[in-house]
Amino acid sequence: MKLGTKIQLYTTVMTVIVVILINLVVYYSYKNFSLNAEMGQLENRGANIMEELQKANANNVSSEAVLQAFLLSDGYVKVIDNEGNPVVRIATESEYASLDEPYSTSQYKKTISHEGMEFVMVSLPVIWDDGQVYNLQIYENVYFLYDTFEVLKWILAVSTLIILTVIFLLNRIITNAILKPVNKLIDKMKKTDDTSKYTMIEMNRKDTKELRELSEAFNEMMMDLKTHDENQQAFIMNASHELKTPITVISSYSQMIKRFGKTREDVLDEGINAISDETERMKYLTEQLLSFAKVNREDETFQVEPIRIVKLIRNVTARLETVYGRRIELAFDNGEVLGLVDVDTFDQLIKIFLDNACKYSSDTISVNIRELENNVGVTIADKGIGIPEEDIGHIFTRFYRVDKARARETGGSGLGLSIAQELADLNDISIDVTSRVNVGTTFNLSIKKVKKNEETE
Repeated sequence: MKLGTKIQLYTTVMTVIVVILINLVVYYSYKNFSLNAEMGQLENRGANIMEELQKANANNVSSEAVLQAFLLSDGYVKVIDNEGNPVVRIATESEYASLDEPYSTSQYKKTISHEGMEFVMVSLPVIWDDGQVYNLQIYENVYFLYDTFEVLKWILAVSTLIILTVIFLLNRIITNAILKPVNKLIDKMKKTDDTSKYTMIEMNRKDTKELRELSEAFNEMMMDLKTHDENQQAFIMNASHELKTPITVISSYSQMIKRFGKTREDVLDEGINAISDETERMKYLTEQLLSFAKVNREDETFQVEPIRIVKLIRNVTARLETVYGRRIELAFDNGEVLGLVDVDTFDQLIKIFLDNACKYSSDTISVNIRELENNVGVTIADKGIGIPEEDIGHIFTRFYRVDKARARETGGSGLGLSIAQELADLNDISIDVTSRVNVGTTFNLSIKKVKKNEETE
């Protein structure tokens, strides 16, 4: 169901309910008010009759004559004794004589339906000529009121239909006016989808706040998609380029071995070694690509928790010392300090920095862990070739390498630090880099510390 149809339907239904409720309140309020007003007049008439009966008793005037004088133009007056027997009955119509209410010494009023006719009546105790307490009952036919009620009912019904028709038409007009800019926006979005281009929607100052926000959100989404698409294309191109070089080398040496390998042993050895080196380089690059893809994919196993930072880093340095045959100095001021990280991704993050330090330096590598007020600081420093100042801002960009020639010697892919940045973002770790050419590079990591009152078992 369309939004406009829903708005019209819901608004019309709610209006119907509200109008019907209001009409019912008006109808029954008017009906009760009119009947109560008529019964109030009967009570006043009954009070006057009681006064005149007292005067008649004092002046020896017939009580029946008094009742005759107060008879309504369309009604019935009856006096009954305590046994329910009628003492006096005076009616304008003979069929009214069958109206019967029980004897009562209390005063009350009510409405009565009798043989298709509507009456209001009051009952009052009176002292009769013989000094006994009798029951005076006065009935009035209020057909004229019910005729008015019937007219009012039709007026309310017709007015309801008119109101609902008008409201339905107004809803249609208002809904169309409200949804017109939304439909235009949808048309623009469809055109953008049809063109397969990242086209922005023009902002209109006359649009409502909600429409402007919707347009802004759409434009932001398109920009994000465009950026993502461009990054994806750049990633594919860079990955293809990086893979093309070793494939070309392997292909060239394969052709050379095919032609001279059987006759020249030196060419055969050179080709095999070159193909082996390039194969290892391709394997490393493929592993880096897979690591990068894994980091950018949501992992259900990722979970930050309080970890002893010193113990984790000590395990990583011990493994890499064995792999590279290098010494890595580890210094710390509190071996029990806790950091809030995910074990696997943080382990990989430290490994990337230490791996780079081992590749691009030949001297001792130092790792210093400091407990700060709100954070844990980890400094990884090497005394290697360093990074030029103009390149520091780009080292976390995918496939960016400071020295491509040296990168081939060390087997670098240009993805390591990019992966490190992704891992740091996942763990809410900030990275700061300082470096000087031919002096060394220092990476400073700031990790959220778990304070004593936040520790969990």
